[in-house]
Amino acid sequence: MKGCFLVFEGPEGSGKSLQIERLAERLFAAGVPRTVTREPGGTAAAEAIRGVLLDRPELRLDGIAELLLFSAARRAHVEEVIRPALTRGEVVLCDRFELSTRVYQGSARGVHAETVEQVTRAATGGLLPELYLVLDVPVNVGLDRQGQDREDPGQLAFFGSAPDRIELEKRSFRERVREGYRELAAADERIVILDGSGTPDEVEARILAILQERLPGRFQAVNFPR
Repeated sequence: MKGCFLVFEGPEGSGKSLQIERLAERLFAAGVPRTVTREPGGTAAAEAIRGVLLDRPELRLDGIAELLLFSAARRAHVEEVIRPALTRGEVVLCDRFELSTRVYQGSARGVHAETVEQVTRAATGGLLPELYLVLDVPVNVGLDRQGQDREDPGQLAFFGSAPDRIELEKRSFRERVREGYRELAAADERIVILDGSGTPDEVEARILAILQERLPGRFQAVNFPR
C-alpha cells in the first residue's frame, strides 16, 4: 500500500482525537502500517514548543508569534516523522496540520492569509495530505464536551486540568474558528467538513464513508462496516 497522509481537524471538543484512535485500531487490525501523530508535537523539539504554545497561557504571544512557533514545530515534525513514514508506505494519521494554522492564526487571529501561506509552505516544504477530515460541531457542543462554561470558557477546568491557551479563548474566537474551517473548505476539495455531533459510532461511520468515497482502493484491507 502506498503511503497516505490523512489529517483530522476541528474545533475544541470536536472529538477528532477519539476518531483517530478508532481508525488507527482498524488499520492495525487489518495489518496496515500506520503512524499516529499530532501537532504541535511528534518530535522532541516540537513537543517542547508545544509546551510553550499551549501550556503557558501567561506568556503573551500574538498571532505572528504563534504562527512562527507552530511552524517551527511543524518543520521538525514533517522532516522527522511524516515524510519518513510516507516513504515507508505507511498511513499517517495526524491530529492537526497546517490547516489549523490557517484557521486559528489566519481566520481567528487575523494574520494576513498571504503571510500564513508563505510561512506554512516553508515549514511543510509543500507537503499536503490527501484529505483533511474536519469534524464540525456547534460551539456549545464543544464547550459542553469539555465541561467548560458556554459564555466564559476559561471559567471551568478541562476535565480537572487548567485550560490551555486556546481553550481560554472567548466564545467569539471559537465562532471564528468554526467559520474559518467552512470558508477554507469551500475553496479546497481536499477539506471535507463532517458532522461531528452524535455518538462516536455515528461519527466514525461518516468518516469511513468518506474514506471509501474519496480514496477508493486505498483501504481495501480495512474492515469497514456495511
